Amino acid sequence: MEKKLLIEGMSCNHCVNHVKTALTEDIKGIDVKEVSLDGKYALVDMAEGVNEDELKALIADLGFELKGIQ
Repeated sequence: MEKKLLIEGMSCNHCVNHVKTALTEDIKGIDVKEVSLDGKYALVDMAEGVNEDELKALIADLGFELKGIQ
């Protein structure tokens, strides 16, 4: 199902690529469609059973904050 991850702290295209790569490689069941620097979000297809706490921890490890999932 399509979800929007609201991410604070990205400041450049390197940040965008870092988030995109980490979500794709580190979380099973995530297919990244778009990461927007201006919109401060990642649009993903997320499989049932993806652990939201794991997502928060991954984003925090990257130096950003997952503010919410819509």
